[in-house]
Amino acid sequence: MNSRGAAGQLCPLPIRPRPAAGEPSETYIRRLALANHLRPSYLRGYLAGPPRYLGAIRPGRLAALSGRTIAVLERTLTGLARHTRPAAQAQQPARPRRRRVRAADKPALFAAIRRDAQDGDPIRTIAARYRVHRRMIRQALADPTPPPRKQPQRASALDRLRGTITIMLTTEPDLTVRQIWERLLDDHDAAISYDRVHQFVVRLRSANPGCTPARRRRRTGKTN
Repeated sequence: MNSRGAAGQLCPLPIRPRPAAGEPSETYIRRLALANHLRPSYLRGYLAGPPRYLGAIRPGRLAALSGRTIAVLERTLTGLARHTRPAAQAQQPARPRRRRVRAADKPALFAAIRRDAQDGDPIRTIAARYRVHRRMIRQALADPTPPPRKQPQRASALDRLRGTITIMLTTEPDLTVRQIWERLLDDHDAAISYDRVHQFVVRLRSANPGCTPARRRRRTGKTN
């Protein structure tokens, strides 16, 4: 992949799919790679390095190849490391952050919101006072009892790949973690970081000596 211009700057790839709001950065990189007939593992390493080709994605590189600004990518994608802002921008006064309300504190907060509303305070003023979203103000006004917190059941990317990795190591114990990670990205439609795969492989090999490379088994005396 030759994506550098005459001045050595990175140039956008020919095909640049639009990132979706809330899309994981690993998933977008995979779509970007496939749209340009590149191996996802190759593009992922190119966006991270040098020198750490298995490290975090560099937002500036992804912005250049995707034809988007860093600000757009940070606002749209999840899991992307924040780009360091210039000092002039960093000194700008920050907007007040919304507070995180614990479930145990919600009944008292709802009661205070309802009292303020009865005194005639508008929703916007109450929301600013307690640093919460106006949606919560409307919830408190509609019902004095806070709704139960929803617990989303999300399956991690690793959950559906555990069996695949186990089969790889059972049939080919000498595979390196990098080889496994590249196969997952290129052949199994996976969007997962190298570190997650590395952690799982280490645990699996510790629990199952049959998944350990033959040289290491001979060195430690563990044989099937």
